[in-house]
Amino acid sequence: MNTNWQNDPRIKHMDPRKLLVLNELAHEASGMSLDKALPLLLKANARMKAMGLSFSKEESDLMFDLFAGELAPKDKLKVDALRKMMRQA
Repeated sequence: MNTNWQNDPRIKHMDPRKLLVLNELAHEASGMSLDKALPLLLKANARMKAMGLSFSKEESDLMFDLFAGELAPKDKLKVDALRKMMRQA
């Protein structure tokens, strides 16, 4: 994952604990395929819940954008499908 997300205006007012989770996710998933990185996304979500936090829709979109940034087009489609599924949950 690239680090451009750190300059994204969507994180300007984000809770520092959420930023920590995003930063760790970006670091851990860097260079991984979608199949290998997906469990990290689920782990990050579980960690947020354990902290009593959740991502807003905008924050979730940022996380998915971050996650899909360097993926092949077919994997980006998978991420978009996952994003849609999680919004419905």
